[in-house]
Amino acid sequence: MATRKTAKNPGADGAKAEVPTARAKPVSRQLMTLPEQIAEHIFTAIANGEYSPGDRIREEVLAEQFEVSRGPVREALRILEKDAVVRILPNRGAHVTQLSIKEVSDIFEIRSKLSGTMIARLSVEEAARLAGVIDADIQALDALALDPDGSTAYFEISYRLSRALREACTNERLAEILSALARQTLRYTQLGLATPARRKESARNWRTMQKALKAGNVEAAADAAEKLIEDSKREAVKQLQERQAA
Repeated sequence: MATRKTAKNPGADGAKAEVPTARAKPVSRQLMTLPEQIAEHIFTAIANGEYSPGDRIREEVLAEQFEVSRGPVREALRILEKDAVVRILPNRGAHVTQLSIKEVSDIFEIRSKLSGTMIARLSVEEAARLAGVIDADIQALDALALDPDGSTAYFEISYRLSRALREACTNERLAEILSALARQTLRYTQLGLATPARRKESARNWRTMQKALKAGNVEAAADAAEKLIEDSKREAVKQLQERQAA
């Protein structure tokens, strides 16, 4: 089954809405199995806010949407459970995970340190090549950071850049772990980029990283990568604490 450009994706109440096909692809593979395609559509719907934390994801609705049996849908949900995007509860089905503030902070911290490790492993040649790959997108971030209405576009490009970093990693297991952590923190990364001030700060970090990569200074690039994620953690935790107190 070919991946569609758009798919009717059911919300938690069964209502359908148009959402874009997720762009993320497994490391070192271009083709996705049917369960992986379904998992990507569910993940996109969660990232777009069509499912809220704690919402149930109904197998029968997805099976009808994709015109498949429940088997591939169950496998898709198990893929997302492995990445801690959903939790499958006995006799209650799959639900979108609802992380505590401490869990969010802990996952960001792990992601930050592993991202730094990933960048620090690059050779000078790999770093320079990666700097060229991400340059155009970072220029786009510089412009969007100044746009008060640029939140969605900024986040999409930022996520694409993060994926480019993982794809440059020669340690496939490390890249897979980072991909799972990025999925788990996606909603909260988006929350942490909600204000123009935060986007400007983020764009500066991306530019610092790109310049360090271009110069072959992987240690400085690794520091910038860690700071980028730590800043997102700080803002996301702040926003969650304010919501909890309201």
